[in-house]
Amino acid sequence: MAMTKQQILKAAKALDLNDRMDIADELFASVSPEEQRKIDKAWVVEVERRLDDLKSGRTKGIPADEALDQIRAKYRK
Repeated sequence: MAMTKQQILKAAKALDLNDRMDIADELFASVSPEEQRKIDKAWVVEVERRLDDLKSGRTKGIPADEALDQIRAKYRK
């Protein structure tokens, strides 16, 4: 019987860092050029939307140092 996504993730997370990174690299490399173009196109749309939100004032930016501090605090273990 095939493993579920959750079972695969649980097993992968139990591996050491190098093995996890190797798996992540192989998964990223498995994305076809056509799929990658779709992903890239979606990112362009998202970046343009966010930039428009900033320029129009619908959203307010924060200094990079503050943003990085928030990210570090969120993911620090």
